[in-house]
Amino acid sequence: MKSIENFISRLSLVPKGSNTTNLYFGDSREGQIRRNNLRIYLRKMKTLRPKLLILGEAPGYKGCRLSGIAFTSERILFENVFFNDDPIQFINDKENLESEMSATMVWNELSKCSDIMPLLWNIFPFHPHLENDTSTNRTPTKTELAEGKAVLEDLLEIYDIEKIIALGRKAESQLDKIGLPFTYIRHPANGGKNEFVKGLNQVLKY
Repeated sequence: MKSIENFISRLSLVPKGSNTTNLYFGDSREGQIRRNNLRIYLRKMKTLRPKLLILGEAPGYKGCRLSGIAFTSERILFENVFFNDDPIQFINDKENLESEMSATMVWNELSKCSDIMPLLWNIFPFHPHLENDTSTNRTPTKTELAEGKAVLEDLLEIYDIEKIIALGRKAESQLDKIGLPFTYIRHPANGGKNEFVKGLNQVLKY
């Protein structure tokens, strides 16, 4: 079984180009902050022993690109009680923390979970964006999705996950040979909130 520290270290060494950013790369202040937050989150989730994993597509520029945690904005890090006692760090000033709609919808539902807290991850863990413009999002390519699948398999060696919840078709597309049961749920973005909430509640009650 891989360690969390080795997982983050390996993740941080992957070089990327002008249309993809490795959030965890290098010795910059931002990279160190994201690695710190991811480390705190993964360790905390390890103690909670999650059986479910919610798998998204890729980091968004207002959410995971800043926080380092999938489906999590800096606003959530600051306001949600899940992170209250953790030494979380922020890239932006606390007066100017970003919020992301999909992250907010996901955490609104997770905050209702009393005894079930799924692990959050993206099938492509790096930020895909338009050429030289990190304030945008783009859809990961097939090559990137396959690369992300290998990272996911490493993550699954750390946790005793029994089922994966794929938010969106891109996440679902890489799970056919992962070796775990999975189910598709509509991604909350682009008008999918109601279907997302209904689908997630059905899975969490299962």
